Parts: sequence; C-alpha cells; structure tokens
Amino acid sequence: MLILYLALYLIMIGFVVGVLSGFLGFGGGFILTPFLLSLGVPANIAVGTNVTQIFMSSAVAALRHKRLGNVDLRLSLIIASGSIIGAELGAQAVEHFENINVQHLNAIISLAYIVILTLTSAYMIYDASNPEQHKFSAQKRFSVSKLFDLKIPPMITLSQPNIAPKSFWTLILLGLFVGFFSSFLGAGGGFILVPSLIYLIGCKSAIAAGTSIFEIFLSCMFASLSHAVKGNVDFSLAILMFIGSLMGLQIGISAIKCGGEKNFKIAFGLCLAFIASSVILKMTAWIFKIDTLYLLSQAVIFAATSLIALLIIALTLKAKYHIKS
Repeated sequence: MLILYLALYLIMIGFVVGVLSGFLGFGGGFILTPFLLSLGVPANIAVGTNVTQIFMSSAVAALRHKRLGNVDLRLSLIIASGSIIGAELGAQAVEHFENINVQHLNAIISLAYIVILTLTSAYMIYDASNPEQHKFSAQKRFSVSKLFDLKIPPMITLSQPNIAPKSFWTLILLGLFVGFFSSFLGAGGGFILVPSLIYLIGCKSAIAAGTSIFEIFLSCMFASLSHAVKGNVDFSLAILMFIGSLMGLQIGISAIKCGGEKNFKIAFGLCLAFIASSVILKMTAWIFKIDTLYLLSQAVIFAATSLIALLIIALTLKAKYHIKS
C-alpha cells in the first residue's frame, strides 16, 4: 500500500510540474530533484532520474510548442550545441563529488539552487512589478548584457525580426552554462535559459518558453544517456513522474496563449522563490538536525507549486470561457 501511495504522489508531483513546465518553459528538475533527495534517493540517482524524466516530457512539450510557432529553431540548435559539452562536464562533476562524499554533493547542489533561484526570482518579480519601466527594457537589457552585443563573427540572424544579430560564440557560451546546470543540478536549465532569452537575447515570453523547451529536449537527450550509462537513472521513478507530467503539459502549453508577459514573469519569479524557500528549509533541517523542517520544506514546495499550477489552470479555463461566450 505504501508503494501505491508513493506512486500516486510521484504522478501528482509530475502533473504539477508538467503544468508549470508547459507554461513557463523549464524542465522542472529543480522541483523534482530536491523532492527525491528528501525521500532519501542518493543525489546521483536523483539527478540522473530527473534528467531522464525531463528528456521524455520535453520531447512532448517541444512538439506542441513547435506547432504553436513558439520555437526559434536556429537559436535552440546553437545553444544546444554548447549544452552538449556543458552536460558532460556536469555529469562528470556529479560523479566526482559522489566519489568523494554524498553529503558534500547534496550541500553543493542545494546551495547552488538557493543562490541561482533567489537572484533570478527577485529580478523577474521586480521587472514585472514595474510596468512603467517596460519601455526602457531594451536599453536596460543591453546595458547589463554587453557580452551579447559583441560582434564576433560569425553573426547569427534569428527568426525574430525585432532582435539584432548575435555572435555565434556568445550563444555557444550561454549553452555551455545551461548544459552544465542541466546535468549537474538535475534540472533542464530552463530556469536559467528562459530569463536569459528574455533579458539577454530579447525574446518574448512565449518564444522564450518554447525555445527553452526545445533546447532542453536536445541537451537532455545527451545528458540522460550519459547518466544512464553511469547507472544514475531509476527508470521506474522517471516513468511515474513522466505519466503525471504528460497530463499537466497539455494544460500548461494551452495556457501560454492567454498568459501575457506580466503574468508569465510573476508566475516564473514566484515559482522560483517558493522553491528556494523550500531548499533553505531543507538545508536548515540538515544543519541543525530538525526533522520536522524536512516535512515543512516538502509542504511548502508542494503547496506553492500546486497553487501556481491551479492559477494557470484557472487562467486557461477563463480564457476558453470568454472565447466560447
């Protein structure tokens, strides 16, 4: 009976992540990896299993986004090329720390989550909460991302007419970092790639989400194979999460058509903030040996992400109701 409850729980978590992934354009590994770690799954298995689940779900999501015209194929392919190298470096890093000390690996992964998620969340919520500064977004973006303005040949013209050509090498560098985090943290890299595409490249939210999912599919194809060869994948866990994710993806992708830039950024930022809070609770529990904080961290992550998923579902139903009426 316990196994049945665990299976249903994994499917439910997968569904919530699927809704968020379809709408926001990330793989969802930064939700699922801490979740599996809290269940006692070894860090290398948690990372490898999530990368494999992300690969399967992102394949479905990428096809759907492509049909909606939300994928910049050229941009995805170039970033994915850099991600292949980064993914292998990330997998090797996981193996290195696993051989040294499992607890060290858990601490490093958790600290990386906290720093990256907190900074990204704060900036996106601030940006969405200051609509009067929207008209200056292009100037702000270029002032903080001069690296992506470097005109180092060859220059790549993207499919989006409002974006200036970008250097092939800066796009490769972006892919390298995304691939590393994808493999090392067990996340698809979307929580880094989506904000990067919006603020550094200049993509609209829908294009950023679709392009991110397609790139995640390409990069995780290699990362999942690398982890499988190293024995870091529990396929039964991956399949259960994929079943739930498959159902949630359909809702999330449908919702992106009626979301809007402000709602997208707020939902993305809040999601990252709640996940960071959950990881902080988990680390506190580990440091001070307070077992109840482990349960609280899971309650926070499940309740918060479920609430955001419900809001996305409500947004979709509301839009469909207005269309019919």
